Amino acid sequence: MADIFGVLAHPVRRELLARLAGGDRHVADLAGGLSVSRPAVSQHLKLMLTLGVVGQRSSGRERWYRLEPDAFGDVRRWLDDLDGFWEARLDALGSYLDGSS
Repeated sequence: MADIFGVLAHPVRRELLARLAGGDRHVADLAGGLSVSRPAVSQHLKLMLTLGVVGQRSSGRERWYRLEPDAFGDVRRWLDDLDGFWEARLDALGSYLDGSS
């Protein structure tokens, strides 16, 4: 899970994920408008491929990338646990405040 947080912590990778959330994209399309070079984008994608966050397919000379949302399952479950923790604490606080008024 720490590797997934590493992906999410980097602004370029977050932007790539946001672009891939809209559907499959090729490298040139993903690199357009970013503050880093196309080779740098390829390096980011390679890391994300290794972690299973994105998938890849080839079509002719182009490589197309897609988001792999299942790779975020552990993060989703962890966030759900945190939500449960805070909801329970806030409910307890609300009950305490209701009883003391």
